[in-house]
Amino acid sequence: MVQRFGALDSMRTMLGVLREVSLDEIREQAEKAPRLLIVGPNVDEARRLGLALTGPEGESATLLRAVDEPIDSAGAIDAAVVWDPERTGAGSRVAEALRFESPPVPIVRFEGSGADDRDAVDRLRTDIVKRNAERAPAFGRSLPAFRAAAAKQVIDETAAANAQFSLVSNIPTILPIIGNIAAASADFIVLTKNQVMMLYKLAAVFGRDLRDQRGILQDVLPVVGAGLLWRTAARQAATWLPFAAGTIPKLAIAYVGTMAVGRAAEFYYRTGLKPTRSQMDSYIRQAAELLRQLDLPGVRRVLKKNGAAPDGVETPALSGADEGKQSQDRGSANPE
Repeated sequence: MVQRFGALDSMRTMLGVLREVSLDEIREQAEKAPRLLIVGPNVDEARRLGLALTGPEGESATLLRAVDEPIDSAGAIDAAVVWDPERTGAGSRVAEALRFESPPVPIVRFEGSGADDRDAVDRLRTDIVKRNAERAPAFGRSLPAFRAAAAKQVIDETAAANAQFSLVSNIPTILPIIGNIAAASADFIVLTKNQVMMLYKLAAVFGRDLRDQRGILQDVLPVVGAGLLWRTAARQAATWLPFAAGTIPKLAIAYVGTMAVGRAAEFYYRTGLKPTRSQMDSYIRQAAELLRQLDLPGVRRVLKKNGAAPDGVETPALSGADEGKQSQDRGSANPE
């Protein structure tokens, strides 16, 4: 019964936050299809790379050029991809042609052996959405091939932003694990607003109706647990991060809680299934490990002070094989 009322209170809190957040700009950006310039050794190779990168859905939204062709009349584009294996200086020519564009157009080099180099194409998608983070939801929404990269960018960016905010906010530096973490400071409302926008962006990536903002939250909040994850993240992060017994830095709660919420929502949108309890524990554990290598101002200093010096930890893929195995058990998914 207590859990039920806690979940209801979290729902009311998140819906209250929704009334204070304008999501219209996110919707407008997400519904505007992206456009790419692909420059290759020749037009045929550029076309092959464009198809490998965007899938057939992006064929009409890619402008193709050979490395020795002039770049003119490009129009509005979101990114330029340069594949110049012979090092003819195409990157510099593209940069010169686009230097007066506003906003600036990111120029991303393709370093693969060819359009069939799947790992290189995956890295290219990741680089494109990292260099143009504001347009990540649009890439994922219009181009299914970009969905994994776009979702990861949205989650990583929000978790990092919440970690940075926590370092400069009025949230106490060390928070007790026991008790209602979300009530510790009004600054948690800011973290929650960022989570609301993250959930909305993920809904955009996976093609949801963005005009039904309330419906999106009502649909996904029972899946992610909303504000309940602040407490869960605090308790469980302490298991994997060697901080002082019974306490955990504010940045760990902000980062781990946001990362877990994002990954739970991504899994739900991708599969239509609720994450199991073991999956939620895995998301939190992986986020706690990633926190140890987070390269943000102040983070390394705080972690070093608390005895958690960063190691090399791979960022887990959003659609890992463990999820497929764990999703066979569809028991209680309540992270609390």
